Amino acid sequence: MQYHEAFFDLAGVVLEESWVLGVAPATAGLALRLDAVLTRDHPQYVEPGPGEVHCCRMGWLTVSSSEPVEMRLSGAAPAIDATGTPDYGHVDAFGQDSEDRWEHEGDWGYARFRGPRVSLDLD
Repeated sequence: MQYHEAFFDLAGVVLEESWVLGVAPATAGLALRLDAVLTRDHPQYVEPGPGEVHCCRMGWLTVSSSEPVEMRLSGAAPAIDATGTPDYGHVDAFGQDSEDRWEHEGDWGYARFRGPRVSLDLD
């Protein structure tokens, strides 16, 4: 199952094109500050402005679980984009593994969750 089908808050969001601008690990989960790419199916989608390719919105993607979370942060320093904003790359993957855990990874590191709760709060 794809993340946008499994989690209501991720319908109409393209994580693989979204930029990770901050990482906030916690005992029971992980929050990522995103410049999230929205598709036409998302209720907050607007047509991109001149010179823009995607509709993007800032927000926090939070993934948590009541079960232990396996997490490893890369420790890599973020790149600094043209606007001076820290950039940890994209969300490279968010999907189920063969043991029915959800794996979430990118240049920032990875986290594995069993029975995750997912929310995306856009600014």
